[in-house]
Amino acid sequence: MVKTKKTTLQPSKNITWINVLVLLALAVLILYAVAPWDAWRNVDPNYHGWNLYSYFTIQSNLIAAIAYIIAAIALMGQRAPGRWFSYLRGGAVLYMLVTGIVYVLLLQNNPEVHRVLGFSWKNFILHQAGPIFIITWWLLWPSRFQISARAAWWWLIFPAVWLIYTFVRASLTGWYPYPFLDPNLAGGTIGVTLYVSGIAAGFILLSQFVAWMSRARAKNVAIS
Repeated sequence: MVKTKKTTLQPSKNITWINVLVLLALAVLILYAVAPWDAWRNVDPNYHGWNLYSYFTIQSNLIAAIAYIIAAIALMGQRAPGRWFSYLRGGAVLYMLVTGIVYVLLLQNNPEVHRVLGFSWKNFILHQAGPIFIITWWLLWPSRFQISARAAWWWLIFPAVWLIYTFVRASLTGWYPYPFLDPNLAGGTIGVTLYVSGIAAGFILLSQFVAWMSRARAKNVAIS
């Protein structure tokens, strides 16, 4: 009787490298869309200097780019990062999800934001393609670490700090990154409070949703 050797299915190296290239390509697209090297040469005051980096959209996209690069490096080394990466990637998913939803609901058709009509590939990457991609990536390749409902509250620290920074900086410069934060455009202090309260509620609900999905998908082991 001839003994047969048992074989196990291994992930295709070609698929791994395709994943690496896609992740790095998205990171590069984000960097080119943000163009941080042009911040102090931009003639538009809304995107000049530190104003560029003060947008939540820019910060959330940069966090997503960091997550893509870390994941790509891990794939190339065939070593999964630890639990900390699950929190980083989950946070990136949350922030990009909020970025996409706020853009659709409050910014997409706002003349204060889009003074010039026409398609902008940078805007498309940062507000539409980016959120769709990271959510798809997160769902198709879920984390192997579950995130508890309590732990999801840690994700809210970053947007809370960003909001405080935004209002403190606005009190010194008079510049707001978004019209719904400017009392002169949002209906005064009451209007701003309503917008902020609504977005804060959205952050809380979506953070719990992301954490719940991490637990629901934890059995499908992925990169982290």
